[in-house]
Amino acid sequence: MLLLVTLISLLVYIQDWDEESIPVTLHDQFSLVQQSDSIIRKVEYDSLIVDRPAPLSALFQDYEANVESDAITFKKSNQILGKYPLNKLFIQQIILADLNDDDVPECWILGLKHSKKTEIFALTIQAGHVKRINFPTLKGRQAFGYMGKDSLYLDKSTLARQFEFANDPYSDIESGRRVCYYQFGKDQSFVLKKTLDL
Repeated sequence: MLLLVTLISLLVYIQDWDEESIPVTLHDQFSLVQQSDSIIRKVEYDSLIVDRPAPLSALFQDYEANVESDAITFKKSNQILGKYPLNKLFIQQIILADLNDDDVPECWILGLKHSKKTEIFALTIQAGHVKRINFPTLKGRQAFGYMGKDSLYLDKSTLARQFEFANDPYSDIESGRRVCYYQFGKDQSFVLKKTLDL
């Protein structure tokens, strides 16, 4: 019984304490304004800092590929395996995957030259050296109406190249996006599996 009376009186005391008003002084208001100024203040642009794009990197198991300003660096377990110079190529995408199951991943790269021409290639490590693998160029049916804006992505065990096309007389739709799916073999050859117009 005593416990119940104590509990009720404690609840009444807490309720009265919550309803009690707290006076706000002028000093409290000034300190709040000073702290809020740093939040509200507009950040000014520093013209001395050069804007650089966020660094690109890709991971696959314990392999890593990093795009630096002038080269791509390959690492395995934080140990550098090799570098590949970029030669004024602006990298847009980088994918690291082992599509031919040879236990060494390929680094798939999509970049733009200064002429705005798209360049796609792969890099792999063989005998301690970085080796370039040229990606197939668009030919025949795939090249009709090519408009650029390429992107790469993985679809299961295939590499998909997607781009815009327009005014293709051989397509069911006149303009849209075309996706070409490539299989990459152990002998580092490419096989075009299918082409879809979206």
